[in-house]
Amino acid sequence: MKTKTILSTSLSFFITAQAWGHDDHIHTSENVQATTNIFEKDHTTNNVEKTKLLDSGYRLLHEEQIFVKLESDRLNSIPKKTKQSEPKTAVPFRVFEDKLELEWDNEFLYVGSNGMPDHQMMVGITAWQQQVPLPQQYFGSNAWQIPLKPTPSPNPMSAKAHFFRGAIALAANGVPIFNPIKNNGRTDTLLAGELDKWGGHCGRGDDYHYHVAPIHLEDRIGRGKPIAYALDGYPIYGYFEPDGSLAKGLDWLNGHKDSFGNYHYHATKDYPYINGGFYGKVVEKDGQVDPQPRAQAVRPSLPGLKGARITGFESADSKNFKVSYEVFGKKKEVNYQIGEEGAVTFNFVDSAGTKTETYEPKKSVGGPRLESKKEKGMQANKKPSGRGKGPREGEARKPWIVAHAKELDINGDGVVSTKEVNAEVDNAFTGFDQNNDGFLSDNETQSRGAGPKSPMGGFIKGHASEFDRDGDGLISKNEASLLFLRFVRQVDQNNDGELSKKELVEAESRPKGDKKKEKKDGKGKGKKEPKKTNKKNK
Repeated sequence: MKTKTILSTSLSFFITAQAWGHDDHIHTSENVQATTNIFEKDHTTNNVEKTKLLDSGYRLLHEEQIFVKLESDRLNSIPKKTKQSEPKTAVPFRVFEDKLELEWDNEFLYVGSNGMPDHQMMVGITAWQQQVPLPQQYFGSNAWQIPLKPTPSPNPMSAKAHFFRGAIALAANGVPIFNPIKNNGRTDTLLAGELDKWGGHCGRGDDYHYHVAPIHLEDRIGRGKPIAYALDGYPIYGYFEPDGSLAKGLDWLNGHKDSFGNYHYHATKDYPYINGGFYGKVVEKDGQVDPQPRAQAVRPSLPGLKGARITGFESADSKNFKVSYEVFGKKKEVNYQIGEEGAVTFNFVDSAGTKTETYEPKKSVGGPRLESKKEKGMQANKKPSGRGKGPREGEARKPWIVAHAKELDINGDGVVSTKEVNAEVDNAFTGFDQNNDGFLSDNETQSRGAGPKSPMGGFIKGHASEFDRDGDGLISKNEASLLFLRFVRQVDQNNDGELSKKELVEAESRPKGDKKKEKKDGKGKGKKEPKKTNKKNK
């Protein structure tokens, strides 16, 4: 009995010590201990059986030791991401790592961000599209990617003629930087008063982004260090070189090479403000660098608000915000909250009271979209709109331009000018043109929630086929403008390009038979509708 106890104890100790002592992270003694416990529980075991069990225990120990060695080798062979393996491109983004998610492989640095900077926004904007900053989901497969091995392009592309959509760079704080030129290919957003004090504003998806270099980030990063990276992988510095000297000798892309032959861009106080295009290779698709993250709009885009000036922005936390603004001296504000389930509630406050709109998450083609409760009701009660030539039978007899003269009279002088009509055409067209390619497709004009909620937007949506004069299935801005200017000419008796109060009143009371000219002008267009219908039937 004493011999048996000593034997079992010695075996237990030996096997346990061998298994535990091999690797600090892999413990295998439980399985080995089970073998030795047999000695304690079985008092009838003879010496032959004990010898067999002892041999079995040693074999088990040998197998366990082999396993421990193999597992230890495997764990030690797994590459670890250390500071040495972190790409140099990640350095400026590390300053804001509490807001960002950084990953990398051999080709790209991936930057996850919600697109919301930690500085104030919107204040100083004098040309406002009524959009407000909302967090975006630039994470995971929708994260930003910066090439780690940028390659010079044999044919660098200019931002003066390309990339009017989407971002061309990413700031170190995870906020995208767009082309300084607006998506119409003409307007300098800074000179137009569309940017806040930090060089940013919100797009039609309520997505905040910069249009000029965010020099203010040097307060966190330091002067002479990259404040952003262009999407071709080359760094963007502020006004100064790494050695503290003022940047000089910049090329047409706003960049140059350092003494080691490394290319980089610089910020400037004049156009192009940021990288003026791409020194490196990029792919352009649908007017933007491809691929790049996509912002998710939470509501239909809104038209510009004439006379608006943003005076304040507050964020109580990450879900409650307030934008204060003035319209011709009258104070107003937008308070908006993000709910737990992703719903967004907007409260529009002015002297007349508060108007509330709530948008709830809704899945749709191309990603999630939020649909307002008000919009749901409108869609449920909406009757199919006619797509024929001119107004539908039974509608008001007065011409469309007369029926909506008040909305078109932007300055409120009682006269509708061609300039005012063209300005509204521009707003409506921009509201429909989701991919900013300068043309309206059938999908862009007819999809649910598409376009601005305005009389002109409604007319374009309900009579899209009338605009397509060349029958290519697309509506250009020129085609849209021509049709509405034709409405003006039908009422403009003295052909001065303006509709006076007298002309508007006379057109409203004009007998129905006087519309022959309108029908004649639209005759050619009426023949195109069957062609499109036949294509669909095929």
